Amino acid sequence: MHIRAASAILTPKIDMARLLLLAALWASCSSVLAFTVSSTPGQVINGIGASGAWWPNDIFKFPESVREQVAELLFGSSGAGLTSYRYNVGAGGFGVNNPVRAPETFYVSPGVYNWSADAAGVYFLKQAAQYKVPQLTAFVNSAPKTMTTNGASCGGNLITAQIPAYAQYLADVISHWKQEGVIFTHVSPMNEPDDTFGTCGQEGMEVTPQQRASVVNTLRTALNAAGLQSVGIMADESSSTGNFVPEAPEWLPQVTKGALAAVSHHQYGFGNDAAVAQMGAVGRNLSGVNTWFTEICCFKAASASQQNNPAAPLTYAGIYEPTMIGALQLGQLIYQSFTQALDAHFDFWTALSNGIGCAPLGNAACPVTANPNGWNDGLIYYDPNYASNHNTAVYSIKRLFLMKHFANFVWMGSTRFSVTGLPANVFGMAFKAPSQQSTQLGAARSSLILMNMGSSSVSVQPSQANLGNAVGGALTSPSVDWQTFGASSSVSLPALSITTLLFN
Repeated sequence: MHIRAASAILTPKIDMARLLLLAALWASCSSVLAFTVSSTPGQVINGIGASGAWWPNDIFKFPESVREQVAELLFGSSGAGLTSYRYNVGAGGFGVNNPVRAPETFYVSPGVYNWSADAAGVYFLKQAAQYKVPQLTAFVNSAPKTMTTNGASCGGNLITAQIPAYAQYLADVISHWKQEGVIFTHVSPMNEPDDTFGTCGQEGMEVTPQQRASVVNTLRTALNAAGLQSVGIMADESSSTGNFVPEAPEWLPQVTKGALAAVSHHQYGFGNDAAVAQMGAVGRNLSGVNTWFTEICCFKAASASQQNNPAAPLTYAGIYEPTMIGALQLGQLIYQSFTQALDAHFDFWTALSNGIGCAPLGNAACPVTANPNGWNDGLIYYDPNYASNHNTAVYSIKRLFLMKHFANFVWMGSTRFSVTGLPANVFGMAFKAPSQQSTQLGAARSSLILMNMGSSSVSVQPSQANLGNAVGGALTSPSVDWQTFGASSSVSLPALSITTLLFN
């Protein structure tokens, strides 16, 4: 009332000055983007997910209600709705010095298995199956100890003479779970095979480039013999572009045509666009199949002066960054994967982590504040001291909700389309579904995902996308984890945010 009375005595000239000032202030913090969505189709995207290593060993000890909460957060419609889940087929952790990273193994001896082993990992595998996650991958860090050169689950090499036995073991595992109603769509028989993991902080084995084609070909034969022709093999999960590019010509040409479903890679070298594009091209040209990005974590800005710029080049380092900075850094990696490597799939590393780097019990700021002592290796976090302080809470961070945009709105089988005309700090990609899709906001056939990496808001007019009729969208920002909205002629992209616009 007081403000209204005061404004009544202003002259028209002052009123106009105020309007001009407000307009200038709005222009300084918000501009309307002009952009174009290409009509030329890119690659077809199949799956957005994360892995089940090694956190199930901890979370299985939590109350059933918390386990169910975790499953809903990862796979459910109120959670991220991941469309890919990677189950770690353990080797028993022989020699591994970190018990959490030593998953139990089904293997007893050739043809003999203990199917009650790894109850923790199997619990969440079955949860993923019950939620009907469309892609389930059985991935291996190490073969059983009888098949490695040092008789351990880390620090050794795969024995060449044991490759047939190893292939049969994997076929047996996948066959068993098929009989139990858990259908694996893919299998990955090696993980970062360029490393023996000799420090034994986790399971791992070296598989030389000369062995890799034999592993793939022999496994394909074993799967086919078991009636598992539909299970695709991916390889070789190299740790970085620097290892993949020189080694790929040594093994990919030796793979039998049709044996490989996808060429999988990691990106721990954090290569630039040119290096990543080369990796994708080499993988596809030598194999004739799509490349898949299957693991990344543990990143921060390469330059300390750029730590608040999520679009800055990244490097491998320890830090806990639960805010939109950390989320958009992951968004940068997904964008590079899809637009430069032209990957057809993207998986983050561990779905959950205890690398929170602070004590969350009684400290509300801990889970939501960056600190230098933790790790960017999870989408959800839990207290590493749960066994002693009995804190079984789980903490969702902004990275989980960024993944929700991609898992929910890059539908299985969607085709990517490039977006041009955006400023350097706004990353955009469009996707068209192969058929009518059902979303939270009703039927939608196309999506436009826009990540504003800048410190000022900008506005877009959905009609510029030419993707159909706008039906609304969803937003994740510093102040909002997940907010849906209806159709509008103009949509504001807040600073440090990801916004998805939907069309039918």
